[in-house]
Amino acid sequence: MNRTDPRRSAAVSLAQKPASPANHRPANAHFVHPIHAWPVWSLGLVGAAALWLAQPPAKAWPIAWVALVPWILIAARPTLTRRDYAVCYAIAAGYWALTMQGLRHAHPAMYATWALFAAYLATYPVLWIAIVRTATRMPKLIRFLPVGLILPITWVGLEWVRNHFATGISAVMLGHTQADVPLVIQIADTFGSFGVSFLVAVVNAAVACGLMRWSDGKTDKVAASSTSTSTSTSTNTSTSTSTNTRTSTSTSTTPEEEAVAWWGEGQRLTLGVAIGSVVMSLLYGGWRLNEAATRETRDDQNANAGVVALIGRDEAVIFEQDIDREVATFDAYVGETLKAAEQAAKLKRPIAAVVWPESMFTGGVPHVITAPDQPLAKVPGGGLDDPSQLQAWLDQTRLRFKSRAADLQRLIAEVSGQSAPPQLLVGCSVIRYSDPIAVHCGFVQIPANGEVTDFYAKQHLVMFGEYIPLIEYIPFVDRWIPAGMGVTPGIGPTAMRVGDQVYSPNICIETAVERVTLDQVRALRAAGQEPTQIVNVTNDGWFDHSSVVEHHLRASQFVAVGCRKPILIAANGGPTAWIDGSGRIRERLANDASGSILVEPRADGRVAPYLALGEFPAGLLGLITLAIPALATWRRTTDPIDPATPCSSPNGEGMDRQPPT
Repeated sequence: MNRTDPRRSAAVSLAQKPASPANHRPANAHFVHPIHAWPVWSLGLVGAAALWLAQPPAKAWPIAWVALVPWILIAARPTLTRRDYAVCYAIAAGYWALTMQGLRHAHPAMYATWALFAAYLATYPVLWIAIVRTATRMPKLIRFLPVGLILPITWVGLEWVRNHFATGISAVMLGHTQADVPLVIQIADTFGSFGVSFLVAVVNAAVACGLMRWSDGKTDKVAASSTSTSTSTSTNTSTSTSTNTRTSTSTSTTPEEEAVAWWGEGQRLTLGVAIGSVVMSLLYGGWRLNEAATRETRDDQNANAGVVALIGRDEAVIFEQDIDREVATFDAYVGETLKAAEQAAKLKRPIAAVVWPESMFTGGVPHVITAPDQPLAKVPGGGLDDPSQLQAWLDQTRLRFKSRAADLQRLIAEVSGQSAPPQLLVGCSVIRYSDPIAVHCGFVQIPANGEVTDFYAKQHLVMFGEYIPLIEYIPFVDRWIPAGMGVTPGIGPTAMRVGDQVYSPNICIETAVERVTLDQVRALRAAGQEPTQIVNVTNDGWFDHSSVVEHHLRASQFVAVGCRKPILIAANGGPTAWIDGSGRIRERLANDASGSILVEPRADGRVAPYLALGEFPAGLLGLITLAIPALATWRRTTDPIDPATPCSSPNGEGMDRQPPT
């Protein structure tokens, strides 16, 4: 017995119905919608240029609110060929290569990494277009969510994927374009950077869908004015008149018309969500900023006497570092620190702590440790083969480290005129000489006596910068790797107390991967050691003052809002800066400048829902995004439909089948 597919019956019956007056077209007329008249490559270039201009170095943030529109118009085309997708990918790769070009400065071998990184990131906008187009061919989904809302959902969903896949990276998110607009970014304390990205994306979606709806209306008027209508001149031949009327109102609906109609559906809802989101975000931002101002006024009356000195310089960095170079860098930072002490003396403010950038305190003398429950490592050569010789060398190195730190603390106290020496919170190599040997990128806390009381080991390492995945399985690659690569990750966050403030340290790009710092603060809070400040030490000199440095700073601004914790940054060749809990840069040094910032640390005190929610909302959007192509694939394999079946209408009739691709 033959069974009739109800979806096909609905589609056939729809094809037999007269079309609605809103879509009148002359029969057999060639129709090219003006939105689709633009070549894919031109729309792609305009969109890529707009996104680039909205980010550093141009920082033209208003452009971001329409920067995605050209890419949305590409997604809205009735058909896209493989060549079109290839063009989009090439343009996206060019955009990412230009945006992240600062990566190539670290080492000649990083040119390959830069190219691979751009090629990887270029897949996301192309995937976005493909997933959105897939969603528009899922009628049950479109009935529930208009295309205008699927656009921001999938954009943020893919940003969430990017934050997790292959160790993750948060830099250059769409929301980061608004870093210079404090009123807009305050919602990051609830939804993180993802919330601001959604806000900007939904406005882009509303603009694009509205543009297509408006353009379609203009096209209808032009088409209607050129339609040839046949009407009988005899008033007694009503049948003939009726026949001619039906003929004149019949249409030949093209895929381009139907594609525009699909994207126009739900335009009012999308516009309403966009306007409502913007208004609510601005109201929330105003409330949060006023709250911060009230707290700051109150705290001014109970100001902490001590300041934290953030030391920054622009020392040249190279992979092949030697002892003499390390010592010269150390001495340069000592001189800069004593200048900061002189400034503190003029202000009559004692220095509570001094912060140096990543690795700058090493100076040829790393902080060495051993594990009590593990045997000493075997160090071939250098006269350290014997455990007793190694132990003697370790004791001597610890003594040198302690003596050097104590001398610096004494000098600072003498220059600043304070009675008690400051603590040192400094970036320094930490080497564990237990078996096996582990080299950490570390951050050490040194109280007044020069003795290290605690240290933090960097958890999130830089792929291809501090390690290469699966290198042990790739022959001959180690011959091309510069010396110094091979860092061991740490095992967890650390809380360091200085006076009445608790600091959560992190190193380098850990603030550029939002979830890393978020998870650290959440873990410390769960342990009853919630920090009041986040301190980041970084060596951004690798990026040669490029926009990569600014992207790192913007990511830190959003982390400050998300956690409602001020972030203190000491950088070499980068953004030595003081960021408050509202994401505002209170003070910073130029990337190529040497100097210091004296910060009076204060706890923000405001609640950050993001610390409780985490990435759950963004993760939900990520799962929805990944589910769309999975469900579409499953549907094609279990319920194939003849592609010759007429396309269904967005008005709800024949909605149980997919439009052709």
